Amino acid sequence: MSRQYIIASHAHFAEGIFESVKLLAGDRDDVSVLNAFVDGNDDVEAASRSLVESMPDDTDVVVLTDLMGGSVNNEFTKLMLTRPNVYLVTNMNLPLLLTLFLSDEDEDTESLLRQLVSSDEVRPRFVNDDSAIEEDEDF
Repeated sequence: MSRQYIIASHAHFAEGIFESVKLLAGDRDDVSVLNAFVDGNDDVEAASRSLVESMPDDTDVVVLTDLMGGSVNNEFTKLMLTRPNVYLVTNMNLPLLLTLFLSDEDEDTESLLRQLVSSDEVRPRFVNDDSAIEEDEDF
């Protein structure tokens, strides 16, 4: 099954993080971006529904949002609960997106997402406490 991606956030975060993805991993034609609450785009319910409904029924739709409990994530949660093959990941960050977009497209979407969100490589880290860094290490 093929995949389509939606990156959605408050303000221009979605667009900005996708710009970083493109710089590091190349442009993609399977990604839609939703910048909510800017440029008159205040109807998040309609915008999110329109994006999901534009995806073919036989496609896995991976939605990546900025904030658990935020209005953007809440609207996509409603859609996830009503349409099969919609997978919602929140609290997105650049390592998560890069790892996802560079992964095997043939891998099962649900398994891949479960693996990614449990991976230490995509979680925030407090570098001051990182035992792998020596104080006198030369960067």
